[in-house]
Amino acid sequence: MDTITDFILNPRVSVFSQEGRNYLFDPVSRTYASINDTLLSFITKPDNADLFNQLSGKDQQDVRDVTKRLCQLGIFIQPEFAGRSDLYDRSGHSYSMTHLTLFVTTKCNLRCAYCYANGGDREKTITPEIWQPAMDYFFATIGSGMVNGETGSRHVSLSIHGGGEPTMEFVLLKEIVSAFYERANAMGLQPSVGMGTNGTYNDSVHRWIIENNISVNISLDGPGNIQNRLRPFRSGKPSFDIVTHNLSELVKAGRRVSIRATITDEAVDTMTDTMQLAKQLGLAAVHFEPVSQTGRGETNTVARPDPEKFVQNFLHCFLLGLQLNIDVYYSGMRCFEHCHQRFCGACGRNLCITPDGNITTCYEVLDSNDPAAKEFFVGKIDSARGLMMLDQDRIEQLNQRVTKNMVACKACFLRYQCAGDCPAKSFRHLNRDLYSPDPYRCRISERINKQLIIWLADGIIEPREVKKTSVFSLYN
Repeated sequence: MDTITDFILNPRVSVFSQEGRNYLFDPVSRTYASINDTLLSFITKPDNADLFNQLSGKDQQDVRDVTKRLCQLGIFIQPEFAGRSDLYDRSGHSYSMTHLTLFVTTKCNLRCAYCYANGGDREKTITPEIWQPAMDYFFATIGSGMVNGETGSRHVSLSIHGGGEPTMEFVLLKEIVSAFYERANAMGLQPSVGMGTNGTYNDSVHRWIIENNISVNISLDGPGNIQNRLRPFRSGKPSFDIVTHNLSELVKAGRRVSIRATITDEAVDTMTDTMQLAKQLGLAAVHFEPVSQTGRGETNTVARPDPEKFVQNFLHCFLLGLQLNIDVYYSGMRCFEHCHQRFCGACGRNLCITPDGNITTCYEVLDSNDPAAKEFFVGKIDSARGLMMLDQDRIEQLNQRVTKNMVACKACFLRYQCAGDCPAKSFRHLNRDLYSPDPYRCRISERINKQLIIWLADGIIEPREVKKTSVFSLYN
């Protein structure tokens, strides 16, 4: 192997210091390392031959051994390769559609204080003239992709999403799911169905969920006082008891159950209580997310939590989750993941059909009156002719929101996993610009991910999510 002075740090790798210790993070090999000051000197200035020559023979050998390992991981590279990055080149547009999302209805029996879609305020339910052409298009595209060999997967999925409570149109819901299963099975595909729900459904819906193997994600914001204040029935009655009852029934049925907890300023100090509640209910995962300031969330009845409070409470809950065997997530918690060119499928990849027949790529943008519709609406169902009318130029524009084009993120250590954070929240933030991430969310993501990297490097945590990584310490 060449000498240590022949290598430089790969530009994709980040090095940072905190509380007198140094850390290294490589997003490709997912290497999390604590490094001593001597090695830090060589990492930042590997051509420092004088410093290397001052080391003892043993220390020189230790540096050579570490250098060899870093070269094997691609963390150290030869200078002539510094301008090459296959990370940015993985943003290609080859894409086979295997996922369909339908927003069944905007009807809702709850009146959540922060609902992004103003659920229940304007009732609209999807019709066969809307969902059938969408399903026709979906399976025709799948069939074409299979024939042309564009995808090796035979899995297809249907998501029944928010904007309202889908179980309020239970007869229609069953018809849609049955049609999806039948068509997938007829093509020899392996279907799965997931549904977001507020968890206030009755026993007949519960039996249908179990019998049809529907994966559900239920919203529960915390203990009773929080849930009942933020997510009451439209009549004002509390929702906590029925939601927790249905969660318990799913667990009894052997399901792996997760909840989504939207965190407002008044809920932020109850996050630990939510974890204890999840343990009591036998839940497998809790997804904490700061409230979005859109829809009813723009009103004065709710406010986003203080970012530092959210970070501290989230990190505490993460550690608690490891003790309780509960996975804890936040959408910006990305340091454990493989590299991504897009934050999510809203960047030109999703196919979501609204009750009005609009085609959107973003789960949070359903209404044509939403200012974000001009960015995320990519077509319309022509119900009279039964056709999908897609705006390919708009889809291509969204496809361009990839890591290499996020100028504001070029110096961020998380850029290859985060890819600019949520595009809808970026748009809503200030400038109506998809390419200007919300500083509020950036601050939260930076603090959470750096702390997780530190805990991994220092051996404090070994979370279940981390697979095929390299975690080591280069301290004496």
